[in-house]
Amino acid sequence: MSHQPFEDWLFSDEQLNNQQKENMQAHLMQCEQCQSVANALNHVNTTFKNSSNPEPSQGFTQRWFEKLSITREQQKIKRTWIIILGFFSTATIISVAITAVNLKSINWAYQLSQFIASFSLFAGKINQIWRLGQRIANGFPLIIPIMIVLSLGLFSFVSALFVASISSIIRIYKPLEEGVY
Repeated sequence: MSHQPFEDWLFSDEQLNNQQKENMQAHLMQCEQCQSVANALNHVNTTFKNSSNPEPSQGFTQRWFEKLSITREQQKIKRTWIIILGFFSTATIISVAITAVNLKSINWAYQLSQFIASFSLFAGKINQIWRLGQRIANGFPLIIPIMIVLSLGLFSFVSALFVASISSIIRIYKPLEEGVY
């Protein structure tokens, strides 16, 4: 006996027409397997309708944001390592290529020490730039008020110089009164 259209109708949310409903009822009367599936589905639907929505436990949002923060930090560390390994791999491939081209004329100890020194200096510069960027990012809220104060001070200084220069120019070009020398 074919159960396919009846199982599809049982699990479908579509409304059945009258002919399909009659065929379904007739099949359920004869087929114990489909009747069992229909009863189980009705039981599941009733359970879902009668159950209440679960509420998150106390502090769920905070724990979720903490876990999100930790996950983002771990991803950041992972990306940093991937970048470092990428640079190292690129440097290794370049070194191998240069070595293969100049195999006969290489002073191995000198070239290796130069490569290690260059790579160490490069890694140190990258680390310094990274730390400087972090300091700037951490100090950014402090930099804004300092920049406002310095800007106001500079504006006041430039304004005073401008007024003083205009006053001097006016005094220089002011016609002399007769009799006063």
